[in-house]
Amino acid sequence: MSCSRLSAAGALMALAALPACSASQTPAPVVAAPAGVAAAPEPLPAGVVGVSVGRELDERDRAAAIAAQDEAVNSGKQKSWKGDKTAYGFITPGPENGDCRDYTHKIYINGRPQEAKGQACRKGDVWRVVS
Repeated sequence: MSCSRLSAAGALMALAALPACSASQTPAPVVAAPAGVAAAPEPLPAGVVGVSVGRELDERDRAAAIAAQDEAVNSGKQKSWKGDKTAYGFITPGPENGDCRDYTHKIYINGRPQEAKGQACRKGDVWRVVS
């Protein structure tokens, strides 16, 4: 993508994708979103939800699964969650291994189980899901 051919609508996204422009080209200016147009929300850190398991979850169920996952890895205790309809699951965190711990997230959608393993690592006093 050329620095001189960026549209105003794509300038923000393209700016992040361009590592650098050569000295002979002038980068496109950063343009704010037009009035009344919301900026794209940052994606939730999903860990295994949406990657390995739970791809069929709707947005609200995915948010419930992610919140429970975060709570489980932070507390070190098993946490269950229930979605709006037929989805539910539980997260079982493993023991601390240095600054990280593994976890297992099991999700049931319409009675069908899906399971994946991930890892969370401590950043200060908070555990963050990294995979």
